[in-house]
Amino acid sequence: MMPPIPRPDPLGMPVPVELLFPLKVFGFFLHMLFMHLWLAGLPTALILWRARPQISERLIAMAPFALAFGINAGIVPLLFIQTLYPQFFYPATILQAWPWFLIIPVLLIAYIAVYLAAFGRWRVLTSLLACILLVGLGSQFSAGMTLMVRPERWPDLFRASAPAGGVHGLMVYWEGEVLLRFGLMFGMACGTVGAFLALAAEIAKEKGFPSQARPLVPWLYGAGLMLFGALGSAYAPMVRDKLPGALLLLAGGSMPVAFLAALLYRARPGLRTASGLAVLHMLVLLSNAIAREGAQAAELRRWVEVSSIPVRGEWGSLALFLAALIAGLGVVGWMLRTVWVRVHSIEPLP
Repeated sequence: MMPPIPRPDPLGMPVPVELLFPLKVFGFFLHMLFMHLWLAGLPTALILWRARPQISERLIAMAPFALAFGINAGIVPLLFIQTLYPQFFYPATILQAWPWFLIIPVLLIAYIAVYLAAFGRWRVLTSLLACILLVGLGSQFSAGMTLMVRPERWPDLFRASAPAGGVHGLMVYWEGEVLLRFGLMFGMACGTVGAFLALAAEIAKEKGFPSQARPLVPWLYGAGLMLFGALGSAYAPMVRDKLPGALLLLAGGSMPVAFLAALLYRARPGLRTASGLAVLHMLVLLSNAIAREGAQAAELRRWVEVSSIPVRGEWGSLALFLAALIAGLGVVGWMLRTVWVRVHSIEPLP
């Protein structure tokens, strides 16, 4: 027996879904861009602790900034999910209530650990702690988003976790798709770190840093591609009937093309080839963000057609959100420009 799915908000959508979907995708793209730098950056720093100390130093020093930007960018798609699909998001997270409640305190501990590592306090221990906690948080989000589109699983999970009629909320939804989705994200994250190191190698002034970073870029990107390809081949059949063939091809084939750019960068290092790799990798992230949104919408279309929900027209709130978004992006751009100017004003070390 299928669970009763609550009806959409009788007041309707605040603005048309044609505006909500692109904003949700854009927010998820920004979240991935920054989140990858700690998801794969911290494990990379730990692995290279002895062999590439300057690489580890750069990745750990960058982590607090990436964490701050990634958290703020991640709020955007999370809020739009709650706007578009509240009747799916809340039951899925209520079934896993305590792991979701723990996200904030665990994130605060990870945040403190990242800052301690960046300031040189018990660096290996605090980096390892932050790495473990952030990987756990990422897997929890993957579990929540997967269960959200599985309403048919809710009755069995409710009965298994509600001995007295109310769920205890201690469950974590683990299944193959959860691990596949998280693994795909980690594979792309390795590519993001590789592209970041390519850009850093061409901008940095520290003696010896480019020679440490340049050979690492294709290896790191190749490792991410292997993970992405292996898990993607298992995940693709699950979403093949939910996505247009061209989008599926772009999401799956863009990373191998970017890997060729990583090989070209290794053969001809420079700012131009590093920038080309970064642009191609952003296409990887954007195409996969669009594909993830398309698959989610198609899975939930069995239960609700959000495009048919009336629109109440909260245009003032939308204008305020867009103004804040543009201002925030302007501040981030100013910060990046300031870093660029300061780095290039420093004389190279002898």
